[in-house]
Amino acid sequence: MPQIPTTPHLFLFAVAALAQRQGGSGCAPQSVSVLTHRNNPSRTGANLSEACLTPTNVRSSFGKLFSLNVQGQVYAQPLIVADLQIRGKKRNVLFVATMENWVYAFDADGHLETNGDREMFWKKSLGPALPSNRIPRDVGAFLGRYNVSPSIGVTSTPVIDPATQTIFLVAKVAEIKDETVPCDGQVATADCPVANKIFALNILNGHIRDSQVIDMKGYSPEPTQVGKPCFPWDAKRNVSRDDAGRINLQRTALLWNRGRIYMGFGSHQDAPCPMYHGMLVAFDFDPVNLKLSQFAKPFLVTKLGETDPFPNLDPKTLGKGGIWQAGNGPAADDAGNVYVMTGNGGFEKDVQFSSSLLKLSPDLDKVEWFAPANVGALNADALDIDLGSSGPVLLPGAGTDQVMGAGKQGMLYLVKPSAMGGQQQHRWPHDRTDPPIQYFWAAKRWAPEFIYHVFPISLFAFATGYHHIHGAPAFWPDLRDGKLLRGVMYVWPERDYVKAFAWSRDTSPDGKFDPKPKKIGPKAGLGMPGGFLSISSHNQDNGILWAALPLHDDAWVDIVRGALRAFEITPDGQTLTPVWTSYCAEPNDNFNFAKYVPPTVANGKVYLATFSNLVNVYGLRPSGSPQSTDWKPDCDPTALMEMPSYKKTAKGVKGHAH
Repeated sequence: MPQIPTTPHLFLFAVAALAQRQGGSGCAPQSVSVLTHRNNPSRTGANLSEACLTPTNVRSSFGKLFSLNVQGQVYAQPLIVADLQIRGKKRNVLFVATMENWVYAFDADGHLETNGDREMFWKKSLGPALPSNRIPRDVGAFLGRYNVSPSIGVTSTPVIDPATQTIFLVAKVAEIKDETVPCDGQVATADCPVANKIFALNILNGHIRDSQVIDMKGYSPEPTQVGKPCFPWDAKRNVSRDDAGRINLQRTALLWNRGRIYMGFGSHQDAPCPMYHGMLVAFDFDPVNLKLSQFAKPFLVTKLGETDPFPNLDPKTLGKGGIWQAGNGPAADDAGNVYVMTGNGGFEKDVQFSSSLLKLSPDLDKVEWFAPANVGALNADALDIDLGSSGPVLLPGAGTDQVMGAGKQGMLYLVKPSAMGGQQQHRWPHDRTDPPIQYFWAAKRWAPEFIYHVFPISLFAFATGYHHIHGAPAFWPDLRDGKLLRGVMYVWPERDYVKAFAWSRDTSPDGKFDPKPKKIGPKAGLGMPGGFLSISSHNQDNGILWAALPLHDDAWVDIVRGALRAFEITPDGQTLTPVWTSYCAEPNDNFNFAKYVPPTVANGKVYLATFSNLVNVYGLRPSGSPQSTDWKPDCDPTALMEMPSYKKTAKGVKGHAH
């Protein structure tokens, strides 16, 4: 395999200067901002204003330009503010938040300081992060198999309000009140506090405009559990009154919607004790005084009162129902309604809403819902096939009135927001399509197979042979005069192939998907979690599907090597051709996969989060820079995995985070 030459510092400086003048790429300056997770409140994952990157030039001259050093793993999708006037300069600025509670503002185009470092405008610490050994424990945690390790800080993607030049973030902060009090491995107490805190930072300098502890008193922990251990063998960790910040994980990307910030909460590792309840919390932001205030009470997915940490088969008393969505954010429509999907837990019609697609009013006081016919099976812990593992996507366009979502079972549901419909009707031998507009298998159906080529999967085993969908579908719309004419949806389930499904009005005036994929691409590697997708195009031209995924290995509770891939796509869904693959073009580009984080594509560059204390930046190489010519857009990684430089790294990073 070709090796990428090491570039001397002086040459790097000259190459960067060329790139800054746009002389090498031939691309006109662009001004595209990415202010929220997956580009917009609809969560389509598509940048339709990319005027630089094309399948042709990505195939011929694309590569890694530079890396930005950060402290901590990056679970949050990097965000971009274009043409920001900062320090007397107009620059594209990249914002990065880490699990060590650091926030950074970098020059997104990689301008160099006089000392040769990439320009960083500011960085800010939000306080000490929570060590993973303090989270509520499930069986895996007792065995040292933490889904998130070594720390939990900023886990969710922030959101930016350009009008007030404010970035909002939620961090889990474990303050050290007294150095003489041992907090390691302990629950939250007055001496060892843990809080989920929301911050409003000035994007020009990182100054904290306001911060608030997210108040969950009365909702967490369950009063009947306070003062008691969850398990007899864990008697030193009695549940504390001050435990809400430790129990609840703010996992979904933040949503900025009409001056209000929305955020979803679930649990750590789906631990059954202390009991948790999925919540959607909202904060208002005063644009004049620049102050935060928590709005009313949160929306609870399941009702309070269930405290049994042991196996429970009563669907009304299961609790849980986390809003986690594998990091995807709540979606919002033009009327300000908020859409989320929920994890496994308690279910009662119009009362509890686990494994459901929800539409909530802006004030969170009205809820409409859809649940699949087999919602009982989706809520069964033993099957691990809850609906809430990806996140809702609203189809754009005037009068479209459609929202889609898929979960771990692999079924995709297309639902009408104006008539969510409640529970899907069940009639033997097939489910009716009422109330969903449509539903079909977006992932491979269940089949017996072998996990890690060692452990057989049976019908009743955990993570049974389903091909979970964690990355929310990406949607490329063809809009004419504001109306959706056609579109293509892309999805990459775990241990499955990347697929393109076409949406059109050919068979229905309101539009439907063709349930048969128009095109099928490569297969993901072993185990979790599949591919995380973004789309770039110039309207309907020069479409590229970008994917972040493990190179080969299972990333459930391991840190594994990652890959960035690019595919040429066309508006009819009939093209899914590899044009660039990181490990084929640059086998020495060795980085750890950042789980659940899609690439950010803007202004001719691709920004990729990693678990290597880096954000990698890719783009078109300036003319005169060294390039490898001996590579193919797609290649078999087997030879690479046999090289001494290839190895799986430290154990215990992140799998499910309900």
